[in-house]
Amino acid sequence: KVLCDESNRQNIISIADIFRAKIVDVSIESLVIELVGSQSKLEAFLRMLKDVEILELARAGVMGLERGSHGVKFL
Repeated sequence: KVLCDESNRQNIISIADIFRAKIVDVSIESLVIELVGSQSKLEAFLRMLKDVEILELARAGVMGLERGSHGVKFL
């Protein structure tokens, strides 16, 4: 989640597009961006956002999900 306003929102979205990141939430003062890739890709993305205030950051290691609904537990 990054802090943004009208003056830098389009610039942040353009950087996200270059890295094929997904904008998953937009508000007046922030953007939530989802990026999947190698560690070097993630670090390059963060370097491009060096002038942007990062409000929250979550990184997860290697994950795998089974395809389809087999093995899914519905509550």
